[in-house]
Parts: sequence; C-alpha cells; structure tokens
Amino acid sequence: MRLILAKTTFCSLSKRLPYPLAIRPSLAFQTQTFSTTVPSLKKNKGDQHSKSAKQKLRITNDDPAGNADDRNAGEAVVEEVLEKSRAKMEKAVHWAKAVLFEGVERGRGRVTPALLDSVRVTLPDTPGTLHLNALASITSKGNALFVEVWDTTTLKQVDSAIHAANLPGISPQRTTGTTLKIPIARPTVEQRSEILRQLADTVESAKTQIRTARTDGFKALGGRKAIGTDQVQKLVDDYCKELDGQLSIAKKEFEKP
Repeated sequence: MRLILAKTTFCSLSKRLPYPLAIRPSLAFQTQTFSTTVPSLKKNKGDQHSKSAKQKLRITNDDPAGNADDRNAGEAVVEEVLEKSRAKMEKAVHWAKAVLFEGVERGRGRVTPALLDSVRVTLPDTPGTLHLNALASITSKGNALFVEVWDTTTLKQVDSAIHAANLPGISPQRTTGTTLKIPIARPTVEQRSEILRQLADTVESAKTQIRTARTDGFKALGGRKAIGTDQVQKLVDDYCKELDGQLSIAKKEFEKP
C-alpha cells in the first residue's frame, strides 16, 4: 500500500514539473567582456588667446575667419613693427640729407657753418660722440670759418675731430687758445669729384641701414611671408627712392658753373 502511494505521488509530481525530477537544470552564465585599454587623454591645446603675437599673426593670415581677438592682436604687432622700422629708416635718411647738403655747400665753395655738420667730437671720459655745435660756436667771415670752443680743454679734441672728418679742402689752423680758423677756397675739379663720390657713398650707406631695418622688421613679424612685410617693404622702397632723388639734386648742383 505504501509502495503504491509513493509511486502515485512521484508520478503526479513528475507531470507537474517541466523537467524530470532527477535532472538538475543547467545554469547559463553570461560573460561580460571588459576592455583593458586605457583611454588616451588628449592634451588641451589651449585657446587662441594664450598664443604669442607671432602665432596670432599666422592664425589671422591662415584663417580669414579667425576670431577678432587674434586679428586685433596681429594688427597691433604690425603697427608696432612698422613704427620702429620707420624710425630707424627716417634716422638714416635724415643723416644722409644732412651730409648731402653739406657736400653741396662744399662743392659750390660756399662759406657756411653747415660745412662742419658732419664733425663729431670724442671727449675723454664721455660716452659716445658730441656734435661740434655742442662744444663750440661756428661763424663765417669772408672766405673762412671760425670755430671758438667754450672750454679750452676741448680745443685739441675739436681740432682732431675736424681733421678726422676728412672733408676735402677743410684744414683748421689754430689762431688762439680757443679759436680755430678754417680757410675755405673754391674746390678744384678733382675735389668736387671727390666730394660727389663721397656723397654717393653716403647714400649707399643710408640704404644699407634702411635694408637692415627691413631685416629686423621681417624677423619681428615672423618671416618674409608674414602679415605686414609688404608694408615694411613699401617703406624701404619709398625711402630709397627719396634718397635717389636727393642725390640727383646734389649732382645737378655740382653741374652748375
């Protein structure tokens, strides 16, 4: 009786279960794959506001749609470089014009203090050189110039400076302890040719100074193809053209009888 009951119970349970009672259901495990690769961290290049002035110039040049801050910064750098370049070039031009004027005066045989404008005096224990006008008065009388120093101790240096200037037809003579006399004779044909040659050399020297200023400007802007170099080159062309014109005027003065 017990055997029959147990068998009946087992059969009823087997019908209710979806699988045989003696068999365990298998457990399915899902495996998850983990990446061991460390994500790369990109360096922050920073915004354009932290770039240097030269970089800002290149950004504005390469990207026409660059932001306004970069463009304004680039324009400010260009203006600064142009101002410095212009100052250097104008200094060279003014120096050349003064020498040209002085040379024309000498070539024409005129007696004027401007004949000594190029004389620079070196004093002991004094840095640099001084213009002759800073140490003496220069006057003309007849066919001679008179240089009167204000300090007798500087007469020797003034005399040496006038000789060192190597001005054709200029030879100072001491008359007193404070005065030098410089007779001015009308220059000979050879002297006029020498003066004209010196003036041409002066113009070339001034052009060299202008080109040096151009090189400095190009470097400050970041190279020959950087923004603003065309404006620097225009300054060079204009000032060199002005010097050529001044030299032509000087030559015409020498051709006059």
